[in-house]
Amino acid sequence: MATKDMSVGKPVKVLYAFAIPMIISVLFQQFYNIADSLIAGNFIHDSGQALAAVNAAYPVTVVFISVGNGFGVGGSVVISRIFGSKNYSRAKTAILTALINIAFFAAIFTVVGIFTASPLLSLMNSEDLGQSVFAKSVDYLQIYVYGLIFLFLYNVVSSIFQALGNSKTPLFLLIFSTVFNVAIDILFVKRFDMGVKGLAWGTFIAQGIASVISLLALVFNLTKLPKNCDSPESPDRKLIKTPKLLENKAFSLSAWSGIMLMSLPSILQNSTVSIGQLFMQGLVNSFGDANLVAAYGSAFKVNFIIISVFLTISNAMATFTSQNIGARQLDRARQGLKNGVISVLAVAAVSTAIYLGLAKQLISVFLDDNNEQIVSIGAQFLYILAPFYIVVCLKIIIDGFIRGAGDMAGFTTSTMTDLAIRVGLSFLFVKVMHLGYVSIWWSWPIGWALGAAVSLIFFFSKRWVRTASKKL
Repeated sequence: MATKDMSVGKPVKVLYAFAIPMIISVLFQQFYNIADSLIAGNFIHDSGQALAAVNAAYPVTVVFISVGNGFGVGGSVVISRIFGSKNYSRAKTAILTALINIAFFAAIFTVVGIFTASPLLSLMNSEDLGQSVFAKSVDYLQIYVYGLIFLFLYNVVSSIFQALGNSKTPLFLLIFSTVFNVAIDILFVKRFDMGVKGLAWGTFIAQGIASVISLLALVFNLTKLPKNCDSPESPDRKLIKTPKLLENKAFSLSAWSGIMLMSLPSILQNSTVSIGQLFMQGLVNSFGDANLVAAYGSAFKVNFIIISVFLTISNAMATFTSQNIGARQLDRARQGLKNGVISVLAVAAVSTAIYLGLAKQLISVFLDDNNEQIVSIGAQFLYILAPFYIVVCLKIIIDGFIRGAGDMAGFTTSTMTDLAIRVGLSFLFVKVMHLGYVSIWWSWPIGWALGAAVSLIFFFSKRWVRTASKKL
């Protein structure tokens, strides 16, 4: 059975065995996300404009990714808690409910995305970069939106696997998808000279294939789960005409309510953060400098690689915490947090050293002509942020713990504080104090520090204990 009960075994060993494949997976995910920028900057004619066009659209794509991840987070918390209680029949119903839910919302966001792609880019001042860059960015984003059903489905299925303690299957699927995406992108760009459109179509095809394979893999794994339910009288015993992997109904209103209850704060948090990024990207775009946009977009992606590692460890912590609370082992959940904190602090120290030492080299991989201005601006962004990774990693791991314990108010508040400070200070520094684009970089560590303070306040206030106790 390719699932893992995280309520048994040595906490540190269980947590690491679960988290390490997730970390490798997210590194491939980030490479998947930045592949278009790498190829645009190295293989497309007028690489500076192509890179600026892809980077200008990137914050909008992150909004959609964040929504999909938010639904995945909500489903994983509910599913992992049910799985931790050993009620496999209800877990299957919750999984099917999560899949039906994401299919419905994917259709809605696809329609919304088709009609808002160009207006969103206009609101971000992308037209200030020139008509050619703006047109390329619109083309890229509109094609990307067509594949939202694949993006949403893949993210939710990956979260379901992780909720069941299986972090290896999503990794294998992602490795395949990433390699395939890069190969088809290069084919479309170099062989067929499709430019930025080729990058978008390559992503569409790769995501489509990955989502179908991941869904089939999930169905196979569900057939391996034991067959049981709470009691002979449980309403989950009712059978319907469905495949054998279902011992009960395909949709549960109570499971859907739980998923939405957990999803909405995560969607709000993720989407608000992403929308905040839209404002910051718009602020950068307003300078009307394509090199600045290319530099910021490249540096943002390099920075987000390590932030994604922190977030992945946080997601592993949330699943570990949720399963152990479902198994009525609160002390074990606390021990997992201690191990998680040690892990992220070690990762933060190593990543800070790497980013400070190799900042220029990391930015230059996005360019075939080694544009010194782009490299210098991007490296400056990393020089300012890297020393503060130790602060943001502590915030993120605590957020994962209190989210797994069910304290969504604390989780959302700490994240919103970080976002509000970052966006607010950026506009204050640039529009009111006229300090230039470098001041935008400094708003990041300030927001991280204040957000971390809020996270610590919620943790030491013991709100999460009261929330978790309601689940016991």
